[in-house]
Amino acid sequence: VVSTQSTGKLAEMQTELELTRALYYKCMDDFIAGEDITPIATMLKLKSARLAREITDGCLQFWGGMGYTADVPISRLYRDTRLMSIGGGADEVMLNIICKFMGTDPSSRR
Repeated sequence: VVSTQSTGKLAEMQTELELTRALYYKCMDDFIAGEDITPIATMLKLKSARLAREITDGCLQFWGGMGYTADVPISRLYRDTRLMSIGGGADEVMLNIICKFMGTDPSSRR
């Protein structure tokens, strides 16, 4: 039985996913147009990795304690999505790159 709270959480996750997808499409349009996509691609990587963790965490919550067992695919996804924020640049690195493009990076003010 799916509760109102569960469907609300699913709707919230779907909304975040669609927003991220829109940013992806904008990034690809800018790339095709020959623009520098470094800032948007960095934001997209940061948001996508965080969203993947948030969604797998939410799905794991639906499974309860059984979500941690090896029999359920969500347990592996839950572990694997953590790598998205480490591999290819940690979240902190992505935030530093974004700050440089915003002109707010303290290390560039000397």
